[in-house]
Amino acid sequence: MEPDRWRGPNAGVGVAIISEPVVPEVGATVIPSLRSNFKWMSAGNVFYVTCQWGMLSILAKAGNASVVGQYVLGLAISAPVFMFTNLNLRAVQATDARSDFEFADYFTLRILASLAGVLTVAVVSLSLNYDVGTRLVIFLLGVAKAIESLGDVVAGLLQRIERIHQVAISLVFRGTLSLGAFGITYLVLRNLTAAVCALVLSWSIVFVAYDLKCAAGALRDGERFLRFMPGTLRRLAVLSAPLGVVMALISLNTNVPRYILARTLGDAKLGIFASLGYVLQAQYLVINAMGDSASARLARMFSLGDARGFRRVIDKLVWIGVGVLVLGTMLAALFGRPLLTLLYRPEYAQRLSVFVVMVAAGGLASIGYFLGYGINAARHFRLQVPMIGLATLTTAALTAVLAPRFGLMGAAAALLCGTLVHAVGNGLALRYAFGQILPQKR
Repeated sequence: MEPDRWRGPNAGVGVAIISEPVVPEVGATVIPSLRSNFKWMSAGNVFYVTCQWGMLSILAKAGNASVVGQYVLGLAISAPVFMFTNLNLRAVQATDARSDFEFADYFTLRILASLAGVLTVAVVSLSLNYDVGTRLVIFLLGVAKAIESLGDVVAGLLQRIERIHQVAISLVFRGTLSLGAFGITYLVLRNLTAAVCALVLSWSIVFVAYDLKCAAGALRDGERFLRFMPGTLRRLAVLSAPLGVVMALISLNTNVPRYILARTLGDAKLGIFASLGYVLQAQYLVINAMGDSASARLARMFSLGDARGFRRVIDKLVWIGVGVLVLGTMLAALFGRPLLTLLYRPEYAQRLSVFVVMVAAGGLASIGYFLGYGINAARHFRLQVPMIGLATLTTAALTAVLAPRFGLMGAAAALLCGTLVHAVGNGLALRYAFGQILPQKR
């Protein structure tokens, strides 16, 4: 059966069905190699997460674990909200190999969704039993997330046409300016609220001065930034909703232990746990760099029925994830103590066993993420919902049982089990999607 005529059993249900060959739409005469894309994206992501860690390190060294806990709590509350309202439009946009929607549709929906996210964070912060300062930090971090989400949809446009270097440059600008503004403000004023205000301002400057300029240069003649067509926006929202649920649950899977620790053990223990886990953000961002670099290419392979190429890329990514799991765990056990002492304080290094378990959880999570990129490339978004849902329930239930009894180690073990469930579930989901949707070349 010819790929360009094949229609699967799930036609029209969140799946891209191809009736004609798809031609890459790239704003250059030569499509960059995956290696070049990865180098740019990984460099930008590593630099960005280093700057993000730098802000946390400043709080840990110049402040205390309670201040770190307050900051992390604000991120833990605002992040799942924006993970959902963002609808992961960047992934939908990057895998839109047939240009079913225009950039204006993605950008308009993201603006509306970001406003809804800010409003939700404001309501949640007011309803929580915290002091005014903590509530204000939560709200301001919600505003920062809204600005970040607007830059993210621009990154989706650049990613789809494989201008990965511009995405990386934006991350470098955003990381540098935010670290400088946040760090200087906190060191001078010793006020977390003022530092978060500086963070909001710095991200706004990068979005207006660089991201919007890149988007304008990437748009074709006649394309606009905004287009309010309710029917089109509704279709895009319905298509993307499963990914919004998936991303919110992924965020909850990471943050549920933090909620329980904040309630049972206090902000100081939460600050230590979150600081140990934040080191893994560099690992996650490298993983995301690989997945983002390959996602548009995977979508085109899938659309063209290139089963062999699709399998080859996915297999490589999964084996990289296995390498991250094994090598990362070994390095954490060997060098974790001096690393944690250098990055934070000696009391953080006393939790080496917790750190090793969390690094192992990060390795398993990377395998699950890579498999998820394959599912997204197949545009079979709904398959991920039950898998990450089960993983989140596993993490929440085990944390509730183990954390009060075993403290931080109990929370880390629960996170490890949750990421294992996610990786196995995504593997089964991708196998099903591949067998049901992608034409098999005989």
